[in-house]
Amino acid sequence: MKTRLFYGLSLLMLMFATSCNFTERVTVKDDGSGQMSLEVDASQLMAMAGDEMAKEGEERKDSTFTFKEILDEKRDSIAKLPKADQERLKKLENFKVHMMMDPKTSEFKMDIFTDFKKAEDITDIMQAFSELNKMNRPGAAQSGMNLEKKESDVKYFYDGKKFVKTIKSGKSKEEEKSDEDAATEEMMKSMFEESTYTVIYEFPKPVKSVSDKSAVISDDKKKVTVTYSLLDYFDKPEDMGLEVKF
Repeated sequence: MKTRLFYGLSLLMLMFATSCNFTERVTVKDDGSGQMSLEVDASQLMAMAGDEMAKEGEERKDSTFTFKEILDEKRDSIAKLPKADQERLKKLENFKVHMMMDPKTSEFKMDIFTDFKKAEDITDIMQAFSELNKMNRPGAAQSGMNLEKKESDVKYFYDGKKFVKTIKSGKSKEEEKSDEDAATEEMMKSMFEESTYTVIYEFPKPVKSVSDKSAVISDDKKKVTVTYSLLDYFDKPEDMGLEVKF
């Protein structure tokens, strides 16, 4: 059963080869605790693969499970990764996943979520997914068949007066690519041009100002929404920090 669930997660990783949209939601309470979630509607991908999966006897699945279950099955592979990568994956253990997949109706939706006790504990889930993707598909990044999120260090802070998200970008690794690999990467980037990554921040008190001028503040002043190009999210994560004052 877990193998099939893991197959569903692998499909999530394959979405990076087609047009898709993500919604990240960070909800903060008065005491600084809250919940983080990543909402994914991959029905577009299922429309491409659903017929084949139906032929293979795949049926509707509506499941909730934890990443710890998946990572426990991959512990031998994880043990071979660099220490920093292992620590990023370990942060995924507390995430829960609700997955609904139906090949017949071409529906594929995921809600990946976790609670946190303080803002400093919020995990950069997409960076951790990049590490999981590398582990699942060895050589994918090197072959140019996958577009990985640029490595970055994301930190959060909340003290009731302000909420801060700071991003320090890591060094890019320049690797020699064949003409074919370079062409494939450019094709994938062109697909990302119409895709978005939306982040919604919800707070317990009215917002006074937001450093990101493109941010949209809700009528009640308690919700901030910022939408990025998915390509920029991967290539320029350092541009996506912000400071919210209350």
